[in-house]
Amino acid sequence: MIIGEINELKVKRIGDISYVLDDGDNEVFLHKKEALSEHKVGDTLKVFIYLDSKRRVCASEKTPLITISKPAFLKVVDVKDGIGYFLYDGMPKDLLLSKDDCIFEENEKPMIGDYLFVYIKIVNGSFRAKLVPKARYNEYLIPETTLKEKDFYKVYVTSRSINGVTCHTENGHEVFVSRGLDRYLHRIGEPLTVEIIKKIDDTHYHGSLLKKKVTQMDEDSKKIYNYLKQNKNADLNEKMSPIEIYNLFQMSKGAFKNAIGRLYKERLIELDNGSIKLKVE
Repeated sequence: MIIGEINELKVKRIGDISYVLDDGDNEVFLHKKEALSEHKVGDTLKVFIYLDSKRRVCASEKTPLITISKPAFLKVVDVKDGIGYFLYDGMPKDLLLSKDDCIFEENEKPMIGDYLFVYIKIVNGSFRAKLVPKARYNEYLIPETTLKEKDFYKVYVTSRSINGVTCHTENGHEVFVSRGLDRYLHRIGEPLTVEIIKKIDDTHYHGSLLKKKVTQMDEDSKKIYNYLKQNKNADLNEKMSPIEIYNLFQMSKGAFKNAIGRLYKERLIELDNGSIKLKVE
């Protein structure tokens, strides 16, 4: 019997609330609420062997999202300060990724709804989640398909650098998005939809997180217009530095100038010696 893996065991006897399973050497309880159907003595079952909240060895017919030998992207379902991240693994007890086992910058910390690529380790009689080192991703993530250029795919952020973000699909495709093709800072584990712009090989790709130019310009124009409405004395001007623009609107200077041009053309703003103001009707 292997803890943390799928095992084939036989029903040895049946109690009021559980089945007693046996591999010839050891017995384990399968609570009837963890069984997918009724069974009789002698049936052979495929079950996952796990450790419950009381550190007892138990069985479940439910399919886990992760096993000892198979790491997986798991969803963050709770975050506890001073404790860590709780991840849904398909079993009765969520997996804990201890704060001591993950060091994140303040602005990259995962939130509820993000996905982390982890493996299981048994610590003091309990299952614990551990982050899979980036250098070992290719041991577990082996894509069986290829991605198509110009198509969009769901990915999870797995690392950040000054050059951009690296993301992965659940199947293991690695997609790098350079800083110039992104508009925001992202959390580790954040789900994103990326457009594939270049295939490097069957596993590695370059992508973009920018929206189509017209759609992006509409959003940028609306963001600036709303800012001016809420800050009537704002000192916006065409000579603002790229850093000032990014800090205010999370857009490049080129995108800022395009959006200003759109607002001016629609007669929503006035330009006076470079100063940008809402047009007074």
